[in-house]
This record gives sequence, structure tokens and C-alpha cells, in this order.
Amino acid sequence: MVNDDEWMTIDATLIRWFYTTILKDLFHTVLSDEDDAHAIWTKLNGLFTDNKLQRKIFLHGEFFGCQQHDSSIDDYCMRLKKLSDELRDLGEKVSDELLLSTLTAGLNEDLGNAASNITLIPNPAFPKVVAYLKLEERMKMARTRATHTALATGTSRGGAAPAPAPQPQPDPGAY
Repeated sequence: MVNDDEWMTIDATLIRWFYTTILKDLFHTVLSDEDDAHAIWTKLNGLFTDNKLQRKIFLHGEFFGCQQHDSSIDDYCMRLKKLSDELRDLGEKVSDELLLSTLTAGLNEDLGNAASNITLIPNPAFPKVVAYLKLEERMKMARTRATHTALATGTSRGGAAPAPAPQPQPDPGAY
């Protein structure tokens, strides 16, 4: 097909599409001077499928070790969902039950009560639990704000606090 101008245009378009849609470092890793679109695609595909077992092991470690720490519920849940999707792409079954168990195990201490309440949700599913945890997070933030506001209001009266009245000292010679 090297002599077919239409095919060469299509081939060049596909190569340009690869270049614009993947990381430049990744593109340059697989590119050789004489490669056509099929050769580039085959090499790219090989990068992701040749190390399937190693990727599964790595993703399992990341998935089961995922912790919320200081991140928001949104960030934590998106990270878990992304990892479970990557595992599914590799042929691993990640049930909703396993996803929810991992989610609950990685929650920070501030949401400990919320985590124990998840079992009370009828037919718990990942989106439903995420919505519940987002609400709990918002309520926790509102309580924290209210506490800080009350503390600030209780300690500032607009002026300096009055000095305490002097206490009379006992006369040492009176005894």
C-alpha cells in the first residue's frame, strides 16, 4: 500500500491522531522511522497487554491499600472507582460488595460513624453510598464551622477584656 496515496493519507492521519491523543513520551517510546499506523498500534497495544499480570498485581496492591487520609470523599471515591475500572479492564471482577468494603476500610477516622451506618442503607450500591458519605462530609464540615464560629464569637467582644479586680492580700503580721 506504500504506492497508494489515499492509503498513505489515512495512515498519516492515524499516526497524527496517536500523536495528539497519547502522552508524547509514550508515542516516542514505540515510534520507529519506518512504522506505519498498524505497527504503532501493535506496539502501543503490546505495552499495555504484555505486562497484564504485573499490572494486575500492582493495581490490586493500590486498590486494597487505598486510604482516604486527608482527601475529600469525592477524590477518594473517584480514585477507588478508577482503580476498580482498571482492574475490570484487565479481566478482574470487582463486585460492588468488594468495592464498598474497600471504600469503608479506607475511610479516615472522622467518618467512622458514617462507615458503620453504611450497613443500614437498604440495597447499598456504590453511587448510593458515595452520596451518603458526601452528605456526612458536608454535615461534619458544617458542624466544624459552627464550632469555630461559636468559639470566635465567645472570645471576642469587640474590645479588650476588662482586667481582673485586684484581690486583697492577707497581712502577714495579722497572725
